[in-house]
Order: sequence, then C-alpha cells, then structure tokens
Amino acid sequence: MIIEYLEIRRSFMDTLEWLLAFSVRYSCPLQFGLVLLELGEHNELGEAYGAQEAAKELAELTLHLRQTFRKTDLIARNGTDFWMIIPYAAATEKLYDRVIDTLGVVEHEGLQVVNPEIVVFNLLDHLGVLQQEVPHLAALEVLGYLRTHRETLAQHTFCLNYVYGDAH
Repeated sequence: MIIEYLEIRRSFMDTLEWLLAFSVRYSCPLQFGLVLLELGEHNELGEAYGAQEAAKELAELTLHLRQTFRKTDLIARNGTDFWMIIPYAAATEKLYDRVIDTLGVVEHEGLQVVNPEIVVFNLLDHLGVLQQEVPHLAALEVLGYLRTHRETLAQHTFCLNYVYGDAH
C-alpha cells in the first residue's frame, strides 16, 4: 500500500509539473482546476481517532475518492491533504459544481473527517504569480504555496455544509 501511495503521488506531481509547463508554453492551455481537500492540521485526525484509526480512515478516503472521481481526475494525498487535478470543459462544465456534486457523494457515504475544507484553484488565473513565486514550478513547492496563500488565490473555499467565495 505504501509503495502504491508513493507511485500515485509521484505520478500526480509529474503530471502537475507537465500541466504547468504546458500552460506556460502554449497560449491556449488545457482547462483544469486544482482542488485541495484539507482534513485539518497534521495531528488533528490522529488526536481525534488515534494514529492507527486515522491512517485507516485516510486509506479508505483515498480509495473512495479515486473510485468516485472520473478516471481523468488525478488524486494524491500529501499528509492529511488530498489534492486533485480535475480537467474540465469550461464551456459546458463548472468546476465548482463538479467538485460539490462529487464530494457530496463522499459525504453521504458516511466517511468521518475532521473539519474538512475544500479549496478550488484555477491555476491559469494565477500562472504569472506562480512563476514569480515558485520559479521552477516544482509541484511540491506549488502545492505548498497554494495552501499557504489560499485566501488570496482560491477561486472558491467551502465546507460541504457552508460555501463562501464566488457564485461561479
């Protein structure tokens, strides 16, 4: 399971770096969003459930998210954070609606999470800032920068019971 987790994470990071490089190079980039599902701070799950139960909960949620989202959506876990690359057709789909619908399914499955927060980023809106702040656009640094600056860079931030940010 650990080797599979590491392979999935590495594949996610490589794909994110490729998408960012593609977006910088071409004037008509692919449409994709990046979604952060934050399940609290690093020790919060462990304190709420115990380390062993928290690890089990995270493994179940990882499997469930991968089964719930489309095959074209990539999902990786970094600690208690889940990151998702979600391609979408801007003319026919609203990324925000897709995320709410899909994560609503997860919530109804009864999986227990602590203070979940969902943050939706449209990276193409902030590509210039990311290039300045994270010059080589290394995936792990980009994710860290986005997580730290989510109040100013997020398109939407919400919990499944409460939504704030733009309407679409």
